[in-house]
Amino acid sequence: MDTIYMDQLTTLIPKGDGVEEAMEAAANMEASDIQMMADETREQINKLFHGPGADSVVFTSGVGAALNAVIRALFKDGDHVLISSMESDDVMNALNAIGHEADKDGCGGVEYTRIPCNEKGQLILFDPVKGEKGFDSVEKLLRPNTKAVIVNHASEVCGTILQAKEISEFARRHGLLVIVNAAQTAGCVPIFMNIWGVDVMTFSGGYGLFASEKIGGFIASERAAAMLGGPDMREKFEQKPLDAAAIAGLHKAFEFIEEKTLHTLSSMGRKRVEQFIRKIQHVNGVHIIGPGYKDRIPVISIQTDFMEESELEEALKNEYGIVIRSGLHDAEEAHKTLGTYPRGTARFSFNYFNTEEDVEKLTQALWQLTVRSDKVPDVKRMPKE
Repeated sequence: MDTIYMDQLTTLIPKGDGVEEAMEAAANMEASDIQMMADETREQINKLFHGPGADSVVFTSGVGAALNAVIRALFKDGDHVLISSMESDDVMNALNAIGHEADKDGCGGVEYTRIPCNEKGQLILFDPVKGEKGFDSVEKLLRPNTKAVIVNHASEVCGTILQAKEISEFARRHGLLVIVNAAQTAGCVPIFMNIWGVDVMTFSGGYGLFASEKIGGFIASERAAAMLGGPDMREKFEQKPLDAAAIAGLHKAFEFIEEKTLHTLSSMGRKRVEQFIRKIQHVNGVHIIGPGYKDRIPVISIQTDFMEESELEEALKNEYGIVIRSGLHDAEEAHKTLGTYPRGTARFSFNYFNTEEDVEKLTQALWQLTVRSDKVPDVKRMPKE
């Protein structure tokens, strides 16, 4: 039985053409060649994000390390930050290590307030029922000591793309720093760091960049770089020594991206998730979490009436050779927002390497699993378009 891999967000299988070979070859590279390759990769990252310059790119051991370092360095006791209610555990752990949620038990440290999101995982910027418009809902959350806004560009749970451009516009109006985590969107969604006015963009070498998730980092605006050490920023935050294999893999992945074109690579994943939604919305007892075909990356979560998500993961793997991921996906707060906590979801993350036939086999497997189940579907929970 052939394996069909649909957990690309956790670990890429396969990586971009030539990436594995480049990572293996890095073991024999000279230090000077590794440094040259790292500098070329900085140029590629900066170009991808339309950033302020290659010198502002810092490599870390992963996106979690980048988020933790930036959050701890930028904020001090007495500061207040706004975050989306769809943040990952990396952001929540970093903030809770140096502070607490505003208006909750706790004193001192950095305080944070959540910007609410709707059931699709999108930021609620205003409430038309209350006659609000623009950024009225977010305006009410501001405090005299508010320093920044942190937003996950796309949810690792349900694939929803959050309004990074819009929240950056709001932040600029109020002189706030903007931190955007592009770990899920780099390579999948066009990003314009300079135009949007983002101060720190964090990234992962995995998923949309077709390399290893063991390398990540951030790129900082001139303003943020000055706050992070100025000319000493890279010395202060960059992984030492650089992971030569991971750098080599990411460098090679950009060659793969250039050859295939970013548009082709990203559009294939979107086609697969659209195909999946069109098929799965007709399966009784399957409930799609998040938005419909639009406003998402190729990541989708479901819950079912006929099987717990961990059981579904095992059944798909053992009976059909389909590898997915169940659980909370390192984003407990996002599940609370989506109404899927503490149960979690079954998550499917597609990319360029997943085929139309893969999705067809997945759909058929889900049909077969629900047909043989003796549990009655909950007709009140219809899939969301």
